[in-house]
Amino acid sequence: MRRRNLRFVGLLALAHIAAAGFMVALLYQVGTVTFGHLPHGVRTATCAAAAVAGIVLDARAIRRGTFTVGLRRQTAKTLSDDAGAAPTWVTPLLWGLDTGLIWTTFRMSSASWVLLISAALTVVPQWGGLVYGVFFGVPLIIATMIGDPAGIGRPRTYSLTRLTQSAGIIVLTLLPLGLIGSLYGVA
Repeated sequence: MRRRNLRFVGLLALAHIAAAGFMVALLYQVGTVTFGHLPHGVRTATCAAAAVAGIVLDARAIRRGTFTVGLRRQTAKTLSDDAGAAPTWVTPLLWGLDTGLIWTTFRMSSASWVLLISAALTVVPQWGGLVYGVFFGVPLIIATMIGDPAGIGRPRTYSLTRLTQSAGIIVLTLLPLGLIGSLYGVA
């Protein structure tokens, strides 16, 4: 069971990394044409403001026990039926591609939206989506490797959603500080 789960999340993670890399690189290229003429300071300050707004939205989501701003949809879970209607690689591939596009499904943290805004404003590098994807995929694979495969679906004593959202707030808190530091040559 563990090997099957690992294959599933491994393919999901690879598809997620590929889609996130593509999406951020595409937005970056669009941004070079549309926002590239704006002064770097304006683009950076806009990203910092988006990060601060993200902190507020994520804190609100944590208080309400919901997700952050985004589409309220997810790839159909019926794809993962055990009836064998589709090859076993189809579901993780589609789920990974969908979540890797960043804007198409539920979001745990506003950090995803800040990444997209930062890419369109050409503040993050084109390969920033690959980093985003890796920071999604690697923890997922590690959790699958060390987790109890029989425990999937059982109630937990802690909330992974709230932990993830809290980590997003930390990232969003550090981002404006780093952007402001880069404006003044500190970082």
